[in-house]
Amino acid sequence: MQSSTEQRLVELAQSVPGTIGYHVALVNGEVLYSHLGDEAFPQASAIKIPLLMEVLAQREERQLDWNALHPILAKHQVGGSGILSEFTDGGSQLNTADLCTLMIVLSDNTATNMLIDLVGMESVNRRMDSLGLRKTRLNRLMMDTAASARGEENVATPQEACRVMRLLAQGKFIDPEISNELLAMLRKPKSTAIRKAIAAEIPVASKPGAIPGVATEWAVVELPGQPYVMIFMGKEGSENEFNQVFTEMAKCIHNRLIEKE
Repeated sequence: MQSSTEQRLVELAQSVPGTIGYHVALVNGEVLYSHLGDEAFPQASAIKIPLLMEVLAQREERQLDWNALHPILAKHQVGGSGILSEFTDGGSQLNTADLCTLMIVLSDNTATNMLIDLVGMESVNRRMDSLGLRKTRLNRLMMDTAASARGEENVATPQEACRVMRLLAQGKFIDPEISNELLAMLRKPKSTAIRKAIAAEIPVASKPGAIPGVATEWAVVELPGQPYVMIFMGKEGSENEFNQVFTEMAKCIHNRLIEKE
């Protein structure tokens, strides 16, 4: 029999056109709520978390230099979110660390594409394979409309995204120091559907994503004594409507967890 919270989540997921999947679990692994957890969804900018993981892994493996400078060139510049698309061709340089910050905080698509070129798309996918995440795939550059039209989409499932965030929260990606470094980037202030639902004093490490018809968010909510992961994904609908629903779902889940304390 479904709990009242489970019923409410189903109602919310069905309240807007399109398909919503979600997976919610405590950091210790206990699954709280899940719907379409194993279904693949387009990821928009949430796929930048696996990319960031690969960048940090290659840094630790001494395959790339965290402080190396990279010129901002027209060939990398794309629209959408971010600021680097406005820079003059070859007029500035940024190091690898700053490109990562721009990718996560401003969701800068130009910085993202530069990092994809730096580490290699297949390297990201091999890293996900090594973690047992075979449905999480970086298949195209940001804003590559031709690839998107061919059906080459960046994808993941709610369950696999949850495993990624639990791995970070448990300090098990490479080592606790690297996991915490990655989470610190994801905690940097930004407005997201889940952040809107959680009291400001509770840290949230998250990355949202949205493209036409799609919205996603991967988040660790660092609730004292009971940290947990919330993953929301929507496709074939309105990204604005999805994000409104995600906020309501996050409130529902968070309030239920607080009541149990």
